Amino acid sequence: MDVLADPIQRAFLGVERSVSGQRWVSRLDQAGQNRALAISQVHGYSELIARVLAGRGVGLDDAAAFLEPTLRALMPDPDTLTDGRKAAERLADAIRRREKVVIFGDYDVDGAASSALMARFLRHFDITAEIYIPDRIFEGYGPNPQAIDQLIDRGSELIVTVDCGSTSHEALAVAAERRTDVVVIDHHQVGSVLPPCHALVNPNREDDLSGQGHLCAAGVVYLVLVNTLRVLRLRGDPRAASFDLLSLLDLVALATVCDVVPLKGLNRAYVVKGLLAARHMGNAGLAALLRKAAIGGPVTPYHLGFLLGPRINAGGRIGDAALGSRLLTLDDAAAAEAIASELDELNRDRQAMEAAMLAEAEAEVLAEYGTGEGAS
Repeated sequence: MDVLADPIQRAFLGVERSVSGQRWVSRLDQAGQNRALAISQVHGYSELIARVLAGRGVGLDDAAAFLEPTLRALMPDPDTLTDGRKAAERLADAIRRREKVVIFGDYDVDGAASSALMARFLRHFDITAEIYIPDRIFEGYGPNPQAIDQLIDRGSELIVTVDCGSTSHEALAVAAERRTDVVVIDHHQVGSVLPPCHALVNPNREDDLSGQGHLCAAGVVYLVLVNTLRVLRLRGDPRAASFDLLSLLDLVALATVCDVVPLKGLNRAYVVKGLLAARHMGNAGLAALLRKAAIGGPVTPYHLGFLLGPRINAGGRIGDAALGSRLLTLDDAAAAEAIASELDELNRDRQAMEAAMLAEAEAEVLAEYGTGEGAS
């Protein structure tokens, strides 16, 4: 009798008694069993793979895209993002006018990758954008009025916030009062009252129907850049045809894994295709950091999340918050090597500090409660 067809009468994988003495049984209900059987028969996958897919709620029609995700199949029309076209047209205007653009990012991996994405894109169109990352301790998260004032005083004509800005009402009001456009590209939860800005692209805003709320900020930035490239092509900018947007997917994959967003839909294509881009070592900063982490073999999600991510985050936690974004924008191998070394050292310092704090906490617990031996 087929295991898929009759999981109750037969032990799963034939395990009547495990090491812990338990009989293995299928967790799938009858509907799940039927779905697994259909996936196995239609797509030719093994029974185990079909069970895993069914257990994760993957339907028959979605199984192939789940296992072999492609941008072509999973990427939505960027215009479905509320304010998506408005943001793209404003960025295209800044490129045409050669405006001074400032990218205001967050101090984590998603913020660093999002900032680098935007900066690399603008650089292709001869716009050298400044990246501003606030200090975690002294400025906190997101735009603040003082920083916005300073950026405008220095001549900023367009401010693009990435991975932040959706709830920065006071700071963005300063920009509005000073007649400086702000484009917000974010993914964090946002209230019903939106901050004053030229455009707010956030799939988690209440009036966004794109269905892309699972994306990290870098994933949203990428969609905005796809749209901007389309606008520039429609406007006849010859430089648009020569830009390889796919080469930036390594940054999107890095942010997607490190921000621990759900690996479903477009995120799966971002990671799969981004890993291919990362393995080409086209980003000098990422390549330098990979060498510092002593990663051997092809880049995997584990490498992104547990080896590269902590090193980039270390700058924002105990060093210069802008180190990560600066590293990811570099093309100069020597400069990238220097920053990668600094981040590697900061990460070792962070690990030592965490170990010391853990030892101190354990000592305090033992001093207060003892070892617990003899307790009833």
